[in-house]
Amino acid sequence: MKQFFLRHFKVILLGSSFLITSLLGIFLGLILVYQKGFPQIKNLEDIKPVVMTTVYDDQNVAIKDFAIEKRVIVKNSDIPVILKKALVCAEDNQFYTHWGINFRGLVRAVSGVLLRKKQGGGSSITQQLARGLFLTPEFTVSRKLKEMLLAIQIEKKYTKDQILTFYCNKIFLGGSIYGVGAAARHYFGKTVKDINLAEAALIACIIPNPNGLYAIFRRPENTLKRRNYLLLKMLLMHAISQEEYRQALAVKLPEKPSDAGSESLADYFTEDTRKYLENKYGDNLLYKGGLKVFTTLNNETQRWAEEALKEGLRALDKRRGWRSRPRLFNLVESKLDATRYQLPAWENLKPEPNQIVEGVIMEIGRAKVSVRIGAYRGEMAAATAEWTKKNIQRLFKFGDVALFRILTVDAVKKRLELGLEQEPEVDGAILVVDNKSGEIKAMVGGYAFQKSKFNRAIQALRQTGSTFKPIIYTAALEHGFSPATIIQDEPFSYLDEWTGELWEPKNHTEDYRGPLTMRRGLEQSRNVITARILQAITPAVGVEYAKKFGISSDLKPYMSLALGAFEVSLKEMVEAFTVFPNYGVRVNSYFIRSINDLNNNIIEENFPDRKQVIEKETAFIMNYLLQGVVKSGTGWRARDLPAPIGGKTGTANDSTDAWFIGFSPTLTVGVWVGFDQKKSLGKQETGSLAAAPVFVAFMEKYLSKYPESGKFRIPSGVYMINIDKYTGKLLTPDCLYPFSEAFLPGSEPLDFCNDEEHQKIYNYFKTEEESDDD
Repeated sequence: MKQFFLRHFKVILLGSSFLITSLLGIFLGLILVYQKGFPQIKNLEDIKPVVMTTVYDDQNVAIKDFAIEKRVIVKNSDIPVILKKALVCAEDNQFYTHWGINFRGLVRAVSGVLLRKKQGGGSSITQQLARGLFLTPEFTVSRKLKEMLLAIQIEKKYTKDQILTFYCNKIFLGGSIYGVGAAARHYFGKTVKDINLAEAALIACIIPNPNGLYAIFRRPENTLKRRNYLLLKMLLMHAISQEEYRQALAVKLPEKPSDAGSESLADYFTEDTRKYLENKYGDNLLYKGGLKVFTTLNNETQRWAEEALKEGLRALDKRRGWRSRPRLFNLVESKLDATRYQLPAWENLKPEPNQIVEGVIMEIGRAKVSVRIGAYRGEMAAATAEWTKKNIQRLFKFGDVALFRILTVDAVKKRLELGLEQEPEVDGAILVVDNKSGEIKAMVGGYAFQKSKFNRAIQALRQTGSTFKPIIYTAALEHGFSPATIIQDEPFSYLDEWTGELWEPKNHTEDYRGPLTMRRGLEQSRNVITARILQAITPAVGVEYAKKFGISSDLKPYMSLALGAFEVSLKEMVEAFTVFPNYGVRVNSYFIRSINDLNNNIIEENFPDRKQVIEKETAFIMNYLLQGVVKSGTGWRARDLPAPIGGKTGTANDSTDAWFIGFSPTLTVGVWVGFDQKKSLGKQETGSLAAAPVFVAFMEKYLSKYPESGKFRIPSGVYMINIDKYTGKLLTPDCLYPFSEAFLPGSEPLDFCNDEEHQKIYNYFKTEEESDDD
């Protein structure tokens, strides 16, 4: 008898466990489920889980989440059948037949504890849901009994599909990810209804320990084995076919989160959105309330803006020279093996052309440098480092870590061609606004958000330089001036009645060119011309018009207003410039279209805010003048863009700030470049050289996708008259510079051009136009 008992010990033990567990469960279920004082299940649908706030772009694509727990609530109809099958096979294969407790799983778990073998968890899906909603996670007998009893109550009140949906929205799936909706976005970059079999199995297989044993990115080998085991289990349970099984096995695990990277897109924009939501709705609603924030941002436009600004700042920084040598991190000096050490930046590295990445210097020759980048070996030709104006043998030493741009990639031979880069010290901003609506389509507040969260597009107040001049010129047009008015570009001084100081404006080129038309004064950005205009209309009128254009920064009626001496934000200037392509209508920019609460009720909605601030005829003439700045003046770098483009450069004193604000019929785009702590960018770093190329690079990409071939319509109240552009007089056959100019009625010239007039004009017989290039 004793031998029989020992021989069948395991069988007896399992049978006993099953009998005891069943009787205990039934007994306690019958007696305690209705026991007074025990938690009763009322309406699970009324339990409000912590739900993340999601920010969407203008195409309703999610771009950012704000959350303590990242959770996207999904409906039963959104959960694909294949995911339901995967969850049931992984967690509770008796789900559709039991009444709250999976007794087979429970017996298996109890026997595993008794035999000291890992037999899997014993909780059904319903029990896991009960534990997550009502109980604490630590294991105690009391908690386990409560879990079982609550599961029975849940099963009595809800259908299996309802229970599975609650479960899918509640389960923890690693990091701050809760629910299958958030998991699908985090791990695969898609909505849950779009996931495939392999992805469904992956979500289901990590549930037992998503941060530890089955952490997808930290323990990929363990996770892959468990996913493949679950796929096999699904095959054996006839949940999938042999072909589906074979195809799913071939799918690789994701290597990084779908939103992984050193920086995500539109960091400055989404941070500004977060601040707005926090100030208006509070932390609790922002991080737990499940708001849906529909913004004006265009993902594609934002990407182009970020790329244009970064490339422009890198180019400017290189013109300032090489400065990285004393700052280069050296592996050898840090007692690290330069031949083997893996830089953190190389994790999940997939080299692509134009990518900028850190590399370790291995060999230094006269004509080239050998660089190690992950599993690749790169070569940097000396020619790519000519901008440093240094011999490459003096640039580096063995073990240095430097920045390189990947020029070409040979994935087979693991070879790279490289160019030398350095991290820019200079910063900048770009803001893109839709002319018709005022919607902000792109906002970049600096070179690197991780480096500085200060948003230079909206927070920085800087001297505008000559970008302020169009406001003064607008006032002049409505005070008797015309584009053909002759103004003297010659030395003059002015006793500023507001400051009591003698003011003597100078041109950027520090020369004078005699009589110029107002058009040529703007095209060449002649400071003296603008100062004389402001003197004629008075600084007080200049301030009045600035306010009309929406400038709210503190402006004083000083003569220095003519040269943009006061500090204004990029946002204010971009909004002001929308007046010109909009025929006198200024639009207030905005970045949120609407906000919905957790129940999809609209709690905030914004619409275009448009206001006519100047006459449409005046606005068209200024538009036409600013197109001339691009075609013939300081904005010449944008002249080859395939669209009607107007704009104005600007350079502050000592070249501390460089600006370009330009527009097409559709967009107004502002660019600012400078240092946070004011210092010169370099004597030659004007708005034309430092800022305009950023505008051009952006518009080239934008116009290649969204061409604008039409012209600005001429209002009926504007006369187009042929004149000599240099003299401003009516055109004759002897004139060298025929031009069709725009005039308000009564402001057109009455006299014809003649040789005497030609002689008065500086360089009239010189064929090339000159400008200040500011």
